Amino acid sequence: MTLLFRLASLLLSRKEHARFVQNGTWLEGALECFSTKEFPDLPSISRRPTVLMYGSSIAGTAFRGGDADYAVVFPFSLSSSDSLCKMCPRTHPSFCEVKRDQHRIFLLSILDHIRKTDNSGLLGCELICSARVPVVRIARQLRETSEVINFDVSLSLDGLRNSLLLRLYMELDPRLRAGVLCAKSWGRSQNILNARRGWISPYALTVMYIYFMQVSKRTNSIIDEDTVNDILCDTARVAAGDVGVVHPRCYNILPLRAVNLKDVLNDVRDFFIFFGGSGQFDFDKDVVDIRTRNKIVSKEQWLGEVQHLDSQSRWERLGYEAIMFRDPYEDHNLGRSVDFFRAENIRETFRLASIKDIEDAIFRQ
Repeated sequence: MTLLFRLASLLLSRKEHARFVQNGTWLEGALECFSTKEFPDLPSISRRPTVLMYGSSIAGTAFRGGDADYAVVFPFSLSSSDSLCKMCPRTHPSFCEVKRDQHRIFLLSILDHIRKTDNSGLLGCELICSARVPVVRIARQLRETSEVINFDVSLSLDGLRNSLLLRLYMELDPRLRAGVLCAKSWGRSQNILNARRGWISPYALTVMYIYFMQVSKRTNSIIDEDTVNDILCDTARVAAGDVGVVHPRCYNILPLRAVNLKDVLNDVRDFFIFFGGSGQFDFDKDVVDIRTRNKIVSKEQWLGEVQHLDSQSRWERLGYEAIMFRDPYEDHNLGRSVDFFRAENIRETFRLASIKDIEDAIFRQ
């Protein structure tokens, strides 16, 4: 079985992808009459909330059996005045964003609204606030097939922004994408991809791989983070009814393209060596950063930039500081939940993978 075929067999199927899109349409319909009037800090918005899918299914790195992720966002009306736009926190010019400290109560209000308007098929709901971004985890049985779909709902544009950035990288460089999928398969088999349990996230691993490919000059793909904002502007125009498109382009499933398999396997082996060997990436000194401007290259530099913060704010931004992976958009550490002992475990896991047969290391379950 060739590497490409093995990777294709792991990927999210078209049927699963269509189910995710359909579920997002249901969720948006359930929120059609949702009102923000009880939240005085959020400007009154004439249009209903928009539900946008994000996560690995958008990035093109989703495997079969995964869960869906949705962001409930609020596009500004095309006629919104500048004064209205200035009334709320904004990291993007086309969306009004809910303040982070209001996410919990806002999500509870959304959940209550769904239960009152369309609770058919809801099997369970759980508000999770232990994560940096609160989410509502929902299990729903589909009417058409009786299948159960598990999905998370958040209020943050950051997940969508990060997913779109990864998708651009995956679209531009099939070799990079194949390597990311190999690394993710390996990470799952080693049980190191669970940020909520103190490990790294699949997203963080993907950023690590992109960083490795860039610094080793194996990819020419270096994407300006602002490119994603242009996509979000188009998405907001769709949501505001300015153009007649049902779903943004990023909802199309990303096909797996042919690559030189020998190159990919060499890349993945060297990726393991880069983070697991000596004399290359130094977890105690170096920082993973794929931003195109104002890069942070060392832990010393990053710590210097946060020395003005109090201890709580520093913890919220950097966490344990055992491994330092900079988020491409937010001012926080993607490895913040990893303590010293798990960081040592991750390093050793990379080292062991670097001395094994590469295909066995990738696909051993």
